[in-house]
Amino acid sequence: MTRFLLVFCFFIYLSVASVAQLPLHQKGYADSVALLLQKATNDSVKAKLNTLLVFCWMNTDKARAAQYLMEARRLAKNYPLMWAQTFAHEGYLYFNEDVPRSEACYMKVDSLLRNDTSKNAYLLRSNAWQNYAVQQQGKDDDATFIDLILNKAIPLAVLSGDSSLLGSEYTNVALAFTNTEQYEKAEAYFNDAIAILKPAAKEPSRLLVALYRAGENYINLGKYAAARDILDTMKVLLAPYPETGLYTGYYMVEGLYHHKMKAYAAALASFDKGIAASSGINAASRVDELEMMKAETLLEMKNYTAARDLLLRLVEDESLTSLDYNRVKVLKKLTSAYVGLGNFPQAYHYLETYSRLSDSLYKTRTQRDINALEIKFRNAENQQEIITLKAKNEKAALSTKNAWLITGLVASAFLLLLVLGIWALSYYRSQKKLAARKMQEIVQQKELDVTKAMLEGEEGERRRLARDLHDGLGGMLAGVKMNLSGTASALQDEKLFQIIGQLDNSVSELRRIARNMMPESLLNFGLETALKDMCELNMASGLSIDFQSLGVQPDLPEKTQILIYRIAQELLANAIKHAQADKIMLQCSQNQHIFYLSIEDNGKGFNPATAKKGMGLDNIRNRIDFLKGKIEIDSVAGEGTTINIELNVNE
Repeated sequence: MTRFLLVFCFFIYLSVASVAQLPLHQKGYADSVALLLQKATNDSVKAKLNTLLVFCWMNTDKARAAQYLMEARRLAKNYPLMWAQTFAHEGYLYFNEDVPRSEACYMKVDSLLRNDTSKNAYLLRSNAWQNYAVQQQGKDDDATFIDLILNKAIPLAVLSGDSSLLGSEYTNVALAFTNTEQYEKAEAYFNDAIAILKPAAKEPSRLLVALYRAGENYINLGKYAAARDILDTMKVLLAPYPETGLYTGYYMVEGLYHHKMKAYAAALASFDKGIAASSGINAASRVDELEMMKAETLLEMKNYTAARDLLLRLVEDESLTSLDYNRVKVLKKLTSAYVGLGNFPQAYHYLETYSRLSDSLYKTRTQRDINALEIKFRNAENQQEIITLKAKNEKAALSTKNAWLITGLVASAFLLLLVLGIWALSYYRSQKKLAARKMQEIVQQKELDVTKAMLEGEEGERRRLARDLHDGLGGMLAGVKMNLSGTASALQDEKLFQIIGQLDNSVSELRRIARNMMPESLLNFGLETALKDMCELNMASGLSIDFQSLGVQPDLPEKTQILIYRIAQELLANAIKHAQADKIMLQCSQNQHIFYLSIEDNGKGFNPATAKKGMGLDNIRNRIDFLKGKIEIDSVAGEGTTINIELNVNE
């Protein structure tokens, strides 16, 4: 049922999802941004706040949004990245009203940032190509759309490191497969998109869009239980945001589900709720989509009058019927409505119009259906005229039969060529995608090998230095201490005793350094004991360190234990050095092959988004990446810091 509007809704989805992700709680958001703008003194910050106000007003006051855009461009002239971003926002502002201008803006963004290798530049370029591709799809150019998404937008999204953007791109690819009725392939990409977006999106807008389009796809596959699970998940995510327009997607999937369950009254109620919830720049388009679904339900209920009235209104909607595919579907359903009403002249009129348009799109004919309706039409118009012509028609029957045979053979040949062409195109795209994935796997493996070699080299050097300090220099200093002790005892020289005390402190410090480089407790007693010793050794006056562990397996590989120890060592050192805390808690636990490491302090905190990245944090991330883990930093200035790390130790 949902197939008839996929081209249309594909365009609508992208024009929303790829523009920006404003908070779902939008009430008062514009006022908050305007207040920040009044207090800002830096031109770069002012430019950024002006671009946010463009999004706040673009749906309700285009002129006001344009003023904010011009002000942002004036302020951004000395900031190349922000300058390019103003063109991206201009593209968003005129996305529907002035497509050529919008396209030129997106190409300007790509041109300005082509030599910029920063992640923000990659993100801006990916968004620009994605929106440019959407505009080509809006012109019925699906081939260009797919080519740009796969070969431009997605590679740049990967380079940007933005999980939310990458997840949306996977949603785009999934929708492309849905649009060509390759629902099984679409399901795989929807699953990838949702897996990426679930942990990445603090604002769940992109995730909600992926979920409701995945729900539609499950309906197409006949997987109604899976569609029901999607609805349950969306309901939980939407609960905190009662005013968001994304409820439209929820009610759309709910309506389709009820329709398939033959609960037609419930389906109509859901579609009406979705229409009421529609808001934003594309609200009218989403309403058209839901009303087309209502028409399908009304036809199933045999309420042909209501279906006809609704479809007659939609056929006059240029925003809906600007795409040939949607116009074909509206005409076909009007034909069904008039057949149900027994109005065969009108049914014939719409079926004939549908047939001409369908021929131009698919190169096929529906002549047999037209002939059948034409006979009914002639019966209603002039039964006597048909009787008079009956003899002539019988004489022409043989020639007509031959003509149909030739037409059938030609149509069959064409359909065969069309199927082969589609198969060849699909095969080419799948091979191209497979080659890209293999290349990505090779690059990732090379990066892994380099990281492994670097970490092994670092640990090897630590072992050597620790051994040389402990056995070599430590032994020499111990011998000097013994000789001086004998001499001091013989001479009873107070100065020598002071020197021996200083030497004793130096030996202790030397052993501490050697132990940090390669702790003996880690090699002899395992990770849990080593972490506990490290916490005890770092405690000082005014600083308490609490260590807790649960379920740590003693049979972890030595290399893995060393990597985890180094991560904890860096975390603890950073907390002691920078946090100015008097309480630190280090926790570790293990659940099968997943190892959890957490550190929490009551110090001064910091802003993770603006904090400078030093070698310590880089070293931590390298080791986390090597163990295919992930890190989450939660810190607010003045409220302490919590860092949670999840590692895969089954490698």
